[in-house]
Amino acid sequence: MTTRLLREKVAAWLLLVCVVMLSLTLSGCVNEDRAQPLANDAYIWQRRWTNTLLTALRIAASSIRVWRVLAAEAEAKAGLTEFAVDRQALRQMKNPVIVVIRIEGRSGTTQLGDNLAAASVALAADWKKDGVPVRGIEIDYDCATNRLLHYRDFLRLIRARIPRGMTLSITALPSWMGSNDLPKVLAEVDESVLQVHSVMSPSKGLFDRATAYKWARAWSALSSGPFRLALPTYWSRVSWNEDGRVVSIESEVDRYGTDGVGRELLVEPKEVAALIADLRRVPLRNWMGIAWFRLPTAADQRAWSLQTWRAVMLGQPLRAALPVVRFRNDRSGARDVYLRNEGDLDAKLPSQVSISGQACEFADAMAPYNLERRTNVIQFLLRSDDVLRSGEERLIGWIRCTSPNLEAHVSF
Repeated sequence: MTTRLLREKVAAWLLLVCVVMLSLTLSGCVNEDRAQPLANDAYIWQRRWTNTLLTALRIAASSIRVWRVLAAEAEAKAGLTEFAVDRQALRQMKNPVIVVIRIEGRSGTTQLGDNLAAASVALAADWKKDGVPVRGIEIDYDCATNRLLHYRDFLRLIRARIPRGMTLSITALPSWMGSNDLPKVLAEVDESVLQVHSVMSPSKGLFDRATAYKWARAWSALSSGPFRLALPTYWSRVSWNEDGRVVSIESEVDRYGTDGVGRELLVEPKEVAALIADLRRVPLRNWMGIAWFRLPTAADQRAWSLQTWRAVMLGQPLRAALPVVRFRNDRSGARDVYLRNEGDLDAKLPSQVSISGQACEFADAMAPYNLERRTNVIQFLLRSDDVLRSGEERLIGWIRCTSPNLEAHVSF
């Protein structure tokens, strides 16, 4: 073999080695990028700081980048009203905090003046002085699109007063994207949080994955600064009157607190997880992560369980368990009927629970089920969509039969 041929073979071999090493390096970079956790913020929107809320804070703290805490609310006549936030708990968590000032959406622009700007900045400064790790101020205002320039002027007042090192952010509505004034508003803030839940007509639901993705892409195209998506962990009950007008929306009260025509607007965890997967496959320009609304607690009857929320946040597999029917004897000889979710994912309640047995003469159902009798079969029929959270047990009614053995079946 000639020296020239040998050199050519060595050079080709070295080139092959370099190509392989480069491919492995790039592959490792891609895998490393895909493995990076998504930045998760969470809104603490509760007005009462209960023990269950504090427990939720401790459980979720390791997964949360920043707490966005509802600190005060401004109304046209009452001015700025501060809520009784547990500052000591926020100090102990050590997560950075953004102080959120909510402005009542129906208020006129006259209140968006120097006094409110000064009071908002003073409140954040007081929290920071008290040891809370305040990172910035956020204004939550459902501003009418035709008043965005007035809103811009108010944000300028805050920007002029905000201490160095603090950021200024706002929540934002998809409806603003049709305004030429929106870029002027975004120019005044460091970050925006685009709300993609509870912004459609209640008849269309609380959240729609395809619509949320479309809004996120559009916002990315027009926003020159960083933004986050506000995604829901809750659901609502909406009631209508006989004329078809919405008379109430319940999101933070006990289930079935309103009589009349209404239904639960659910948000499926799998739908939200699918949206996040869509966004991660082709990341949007300036998209920085998620701001979850709101921090779920064990006492929050219209929110995901903490287990389900953490599974969605961390991108874990979501496997729903089929609800199990359980019977318990009471003192009268009747048997209470329970549904239990033994899985680690919240699941929708079955549309029908059928119980068969002999001489089942008496029975009754509890909300959200109605009772229907058939030959040797008692049926509990779901009248309104609802969720059975992970680890939760729900009493749906009772039954009295002479036969000791009962068979139960669920269907969706």
